[in-house]
Amino acid sequence: MVLNRNGKRFLAPLYESIRHNQYPAYRIYLVDNMSDDGSVESTLSSYPEVVVIRMPQNLAFAMAYNLAMTRAFEDGCDWVIWANNDVLLESGCLEELAKAAQADPQIGVLGPSFLSWEGDEPNYIMKGKYPDLIPAMQAHSPIPVDVDWVEGSFLMVHRSIVETVGPLDPCFFIFWEEAEFCRRVRFSGKRVVLVPSARVRHFGGAFSEGRRDTRRIWLHSRNYYIYQLLDPERSFARNLAVSMHLLATNLKSRIIGSPRDFILELRAYCSVIIRTGTWLKKWRNARLHIPPQPLDKKHQDLQPEILLPVPRKASIAE
Repeated sequence: MVLNRNGKRFLAPLYESIRHNQYPAYRIYLVDNMSDDGSVESTLSSYPEVVVIRMPQNLAFAMAYNLAMTRAFEDGCDWVIWANNDVLLESGCLEELAKAAQADPQIGVLGPSFLSWEGDEPNYIMKGKYPDLIPAMQAHSPIPVDVDWVEGSFLMVHRSIVETVGPLDPCFFIFWEEAEFCRRVRFSGKRVVLVPSARVRHFGGAFSEGRRDTRRIWLHSRNYYIYQLLDPERSFARNLAVSMHLLATNLKSRIIGSPRDFILELRAYCSVIIRTGTWLKKWRNARLHIPPQPLDKKHQDLQPEILLPVPRKASIAE
């Protein structure tokens, strides 16, 4: 399931990398958030095996994937992969993930290891979050390793898990949605793992390259505080204390940087804390294993459009 917003230049190489994996049983879905760069048209004309699911508006990550998964499950898919458009699959990636998934029924979510876009060294995700797994990655180890959460740029999840713990929580829109989802999976008793031998290249930040988007910075901070407040393994009072401690730490670092970043951080936290009742209810639901709804109230009636390949014109020879 390739999530896309004006990422046409990345799509053909990604589709080709999936084809070259030679895994026999897969479907490709382009989950398009109202692109206007020809992404949909080029996919329909050049890659007829791709099912295009076009959103009625830009629904970012959580809600777009939630709507698209409904179609994938109706088509009989047992596993779905949430993939950013700026990734490339290395040879054998899908097979390695499938082997790991089939070896242990307790595994509910899997992710690959990540290479840099242009070289064979570990990328920033591996160096920053999984440095201890780099030797296993370099050795092509097929042994799954338990992790807190899988990077959302390439995450594989079983249908039964989505049906049990629920979809991505739409309150996140974008940022931290996969981390919160993986935490619910672990809280349900299933494993979240990284498979070192399954390797993917990730360009990283293709949708925001070359710009500093204030709303994106605000959303990242806002959602991190929500993520902390919803932790079902701690009391809500403890979650509040942790969020306030994080705010103090972040404000201290921001004031050294720029006044604008300081104000953005403070605004993000205030926008969260004034809705404490909402997060308390969500926290209680998480403790009781009550899943979130796939769409927020404002988008309840939205339905995606399923697009078919463009028919080829017959040539004289045909």
